[in-house]
Amino acid sequence: MILVINHGQEQARSLKQLIEFMDTPDVLTSTPAEWRDRLGDDPLDALFVGADLSESDVKQLLVDVGRLNPDVPIVMMQGESSS
Repeated sequence: MILVINHGQEQARSLKQLIEFMDTPDVLTSTPAEWRDRLGDDPLDALFVGADLSESDVKQLLVDVGRLNPDVPIVMMQGESSS
């Protein structure tokens, strides 16, 4: 299962569609508060962290995911540059 965590659901859905386009069917989107319940017992294969998460959201997420699977690949998304 690949998990996309983002506050903005439209951005999360867009990234989900991109990942699924690469023939990866099991992609779940969630917010920082709901991801653990939504993931359930599925194994976490990769995590995409949205650019709209606060620093405290990211820190807590990394701690929680580290407890679940310290070896999971994590992709930190970057917001649009103003330059």
